[in-house]
Amino acid sequence: MLTAAPLLSPAPAPPRCHVAIPLRCHAPTQQVAAAAADRGLLLRGAGSPVVKRAPGGWLLWYQCGARVALAASTDGLRWGPPVEPDPLVASTDWWAFDTAAVRPSDVLLFSGPDASARSGFPSSAVYWLYYSGSTDERFGSPFPAAAAAAEDVPALPGLAISQDGRHWARIEGDHHTGALLGVGEEEEGGEPRRGWEARCVAAPKVVLHAEGDLRMYYHSFDEMSQRHAIGLARSKDGVRWRKAGKVLEGGKAGSFDEGGVRHGHVVRDRAAGRYVMVYEGVDANGRVSIGMAVSEDGLKGWRRSSELPILRPSDDDEGWDSTVVGSPCLVQMDGAYDWRMYYTGVGRDGEAAIGMAYSEGHGLQKFEKWDAVLM
Repeated sequence: MLTAAPLLSPAPAPPRCHVAIPLRCHAPTQQVAAAAADRGLLLRGAGSPVVKRAPGGWLLWYQCGARVALAASTDGLRWGPPVEPDPLVASTDWWAFDTAAVRPSDVLLFSGPDASARSGFPSSAVYWLYYSGSTDERFGSPFPAAAAAAEDVPALPGLAISQDGRHWARIEGDHHTGALLGVGEEEEGGEPRRGWEARCVAAPKVVLHAEGDLRMYYHSFDEMSQRHAIGLARSKDGVRWRKAGKVLEGGKAGSFDEGGVRHGHVVRDRAAGRYVMVYEGVDANGRVSIGMAVSEDGLKGWRRSSELPILRPSDDDEGWDSTVVGSPCLVQMDGAYDWRMYYTGVGRDGEAAIGMAYSEGHGLQKFEKWDAVLM
């Protein structure tokens, strides 16, 4: 591993983290007709999408089995085959936190003024990949078939950096396993104590608020409430982090997220000047939908934008996402009120896939699934 580098300016209870079926990778093929059951579908055999617009096109990091894969696109809809070799695989260091599986969570893209595109990848850009790692092979799956399918699988956050988005070098964090944070490790008065996130620190999504002010949103399972919640950690350099407590918990009885919240992805809304979080909400029966919350400063005062989810599993029993929708990744388009949301879906057959929904001029209150079928 590399030692920590300064951030560039921008242009031991086992965790209950979520597992499902193993993934099979497929080279994308294009279909002409769109069946109703396949509406929104972009890529089969994949999960945990991290989508970024970059000079020259779009980039998609996603989970395939126990590793991270990468695909490129000119429009964010039609994706090419996976780049070889795989950008990030499990660590070979026996003591590391990610020896069995890695899952992408977020990517920060930093570039100089002379960044230019070459083969769809910015030649002078620097990528920071935040990911979840595990020492348990059962982590090699992007999404649970249901909340009840949660297994006791350890997961901690890690960081890797790259010049081209393909070849990565891990950055060693402060935790003895090389992770950026450990479970249940908070300090109060200089003494370690057991924190609410004693089971895992999973799905680190990172926002660069300003130079020297980075925020990481992650989820864990709170043993006291027996529900998942989303927490916050802060950093000055993107490598050394300090936990700052919960920011969002499960909703009231009868709500779509009363069973807990997780996989929160936060972006800053250019039009409204506020922060928006899309997240997985689990209801009392284990059904997983996608909800939304907003905050003025991204630190506190998070409130649900609606008591209803912004995206539910398909009503079509044969739909590719009829069982679960989650792992959302929100992208603001050129229009101030135009957004895309990439997400993972699971069908009745247990296969995971990546799809896309969009919102145009609806104030982020309404998302429609993309009509094209591009697998």
